Order: sequence, then structure tokens, then C-alpha cells
Amino acid sequence: MNKKKALVGLSGGIDSAVCAWLLKNEGYEVLGVVLKLWEDETGLDRPWTERTCCHVPMVQYLCDRILEIPLEIRESAQAFQEKVVTPFKDGYASGQTPNPCTSCNADIKIRTLLDIARETGIPAIATGHYAAWSYSEDFQRFGLKMSPDRQKDQSYFLSRTEGITPDNFLLPLGEKTKNEVRNLAMKAGFPVSGMLENQEACFVSEKRVSEYLDPRKPFDPDSDSWTAVTPAGKVLGSLRTGVGLTRGQRRGHGIAGGERLYILSVNPVKKEVLMGSRKDLLRRTFEIDDPQGVVAAATLETAPPLFVRFRSTMGLVPCKPHPLDSATFSLDEPHDGIVSGQIAAFYDRTGILIGSGRLV
Repeated sequence: MNKKKALVGLSGGIDSAVCAWLLKNEGYEVLGVVLKLWEDETGLDRPWTERTCCHVPMVQYLCDRILEIPLEIRESAQAFQEKVVTPFKDGYASGQTPNPCTSCNADIKIRTLLDIARETGIPAIATGHYAAWSYSEDFQRFGLKMSPDRQKDQSYFLSRTEGITPDNFLLPLGEKTKNEVRNLAMKAGFPVSGMLENQEACFVSEKRVSEYLDPRKPFDPDSDSWTAVTPAGKVLGSLRTGVGLTRGQRRGHGIAGGERLYILSVNPVKKEVLMGSRKDLLRRTFEIDDPQGVVAAATLETAPPLFVRFRSTMGLVPCKPHPLDSATFSLDEPHDGIVSGQIAAFYDRTGILIGSGRLV
């Protein structure tokens, strides 16, 4: 009998390597794929701190020495710059806070894997994401269910990805915890101590976002500095830059006050950062654009219970669509996590992802 075939996206990290190892042990014929996202990719001496995702030399080592599977290296540097890095920079330049991982999964990683699968006739792709397929009885559709390891759940980061189904997208780590996966990695003989965790905005590396986006030298109040103000118009001081600061940020902005100060908004046109207390962050309504999936299936009277998350580690928060505007939602309690440019991921009552939108 012919073996089942799967195309596995590899990054050089533990999770994707264990994904490939598990499928191979289940009898799959596995082909590894790594995306070359950097024009300057060099040899094995490149520090991990400069590349925590899609590290080509590490993937080559894993495939050759441990997994013993064929590997395809797909050139994706130009697409990565155009669809992830440039929108990331443009978003911050406009005062928003983009989410590069959701864009990378949707527009680069998963899309490229699906394209290669079609080219090669391989029926399924697989990744090391922590999520699993499940059927939503409320919304009558399959969706990605949150991982039992809530701190590692990655259904949120896949919430903008289209074209995936339970048949063409395998998720071997969906019901496992990080500790279980790490133990499997050691059992398989992977060099665990040298395989660092992938991180959000991997291209920023160890730098702060503001330093990456605005690499000018240390603060000089006479060189095009920004102003920090309160909602009442009180000037709090000057900032080296407001680029890279995000709504809700409490540390790293360099402004001291009599109370804890949070970033409320960033205005690049005025070069002004609005700052206030935590209560100033709280909102009970939010709006989205570019909706995907089922985010407002029916009117308030007939729609099933709907829940939302504004970041990957937060719990499910009840929400309701506006009866006359499917892009506007209300919350039972005010929340401080509504940040323009980030993703609102919508779930049913059991934690199954059913849609998403970009916060306005």
C-alpha cells in the first residue's frame, strides 16, 4: 500500500520538528519545507538571537541527521518583506499595532505550503501549531479548537488563515502540552538546548520595536522628538519617538508620572503620544474590518453565544454583534485589550475558532 503523504512546514524549532517526527512515526511519507525569508541567510554560525524562526541551517541539520526526510527550501524573502515586514512598518507608522504572526501564517507560511502541496500532489500539509480541529455545533462548521495548554494555544495566530480544512491541514500537537512536546523532542534526539522558541515579530530579534522601526541614536530633545500629553491636554514630557509604542503599553515609554501611565494612542501626524490611566483604556464596544469566517451569523435574537479574544493568551470574553451593524460588537464588561491593527478572533462557547477581523 502507498504511504500517506504530508508536507511539513519546519522552522528549526522544537514544535515543528516534533510534528514531522510524529507523522513519520505514524507511517506518513514526510517532505519537509522551510521558507527562506532572509536575503542574507548564511551559515551555521549565524546567532540564534538574530533568527528565531525559519532558521534554514538548523532545519537542514534536523532533516539530514535526525528526521531523515527530504527537504525543500522555498525562496520567500521578497514575499515576506512585501506582505509582512512592510505592512508591519506601515502599520506602526500610521499609529496602529499590526500583528505580524497572523499575517505571516495567512499570507506566507500556510499559503506557500498549500501551494507546494498542490504543485506536488501531496494531499495534506502539517505544522507544529498548538490547535486542533473540532466541529462547532453552535455554528455548524469545523474550526480550530483552543489548545489545552492555554499559554501555548495558537488558534489565534491562525485566525486569518484561509483555505485550510481538517482534510488538508494536520495538527499533530493539537491536544498536547508544551512539556509533552519537549519530552518527545528529547526522546527523538533533537538538540533541544540549541532550538530556541519562536517569538512574535521574529525579525525584530532582541531589539525593542521602537528601536527597530526608528533606529536613531539615543534621545535628543532637539532632534524631531515627540510630545507626551494627557487626555486633558497636559504635557508630560518629550519622547525620542512614538513609533513602535502601542496602546496599553505601560513600560518602556520613558515618561514618569505620579500614577502608572499607559499609552492610549499614537498620532504620527502630530508626533504626539496620548497617555493616561488604565481606566482610560477600557472600552465596551469595538469595530472590525476585513471579516473572515462567521463573526456575526445572525441577529442578536437568534445568534449563538459569541466570544472574542484580542490577544493569544487572553481568555474568552463574551461579545454581541450590533443588530444593525455586523462590524460593531459590544462587551458585557469593559476591556483594556482593544488595540487598532490587532486581530479580534471569534470563538464559540467551547473555544472553537469561527472567524476573525482586524480591529479598527
